Amino acid sequence: MIKTKLFNSHLLEDEYYSPFEENNADGKKKRIAALERAWQNRDFEIDKYWSRAAYFWAFIASAFAGYISTANSDNLKKFPELPFIIICLGLVFSVAWLLVNIGSKKWQENWEKHIDMLEDEVTGPLYKTVLNKTSYSVSNINIYVSLFIIIAWMGLTIISLVKTGFNLIMILSLFVTLLFILLLLFLAKTKSGEKRKSYSFSRRLNDYE
Repeated sequence: MIKTKLFNSHLLEDEYYSPFEENNADGKKKRIAALERAWQNRDFEIDKYWSRAAYFWAFIASAFAGYISTANSDNLKKFPELPFIIICLGLVFSVAWLLVNIGSKKWQENWEKHIDMLEDEVTGPLYKTVLNKTSYSVSNINIYVSLFIIIAWMGLTIISLVKTGFNLIMILSLFVTLLFILLLLFLAKTKSGEKRKSYSFSRRLNDYE
């Protein structure tokens, strides 16, 4: 059983570089390897960022299409709560997408800061030298778009409640939706530097003949 210790949550600059300098002969190699790994992890995060975005866009677009289809359906009298249930699903997916966007941005920035710290002695300050031109953050745009979609779902929720009124199915749907959103907000959160749980490993054994 391996027990992990509480991380040092505020590393000084010397403390950051010290693991790369414990062995002076290999210090340069360690920095080069660490920089390469930081670049790989950053590229991986960006690739997964767009994969996740496409995943959530598919669900959210399907929810919007489903809502429009059911809201204009002639069979709505048989199950008038269906559009509201679809709204609840869309709201949950949109909140999850917002939180995933925020989490992905954090990890992308994490590896970019490592690149900033490590590149000077390997390639020079190439990555941190940028063009003096105003631009826009793609990740921030996605965060604000996902927030706008959440507001749109909330508006549809209010309209649906005013139009249809409360009944047991709608109250239960709203309760489950709000409960799940609260679970996402509080239980899905991770904190850098927090004490990790103990863990252990096991290994498969091969049966040789």
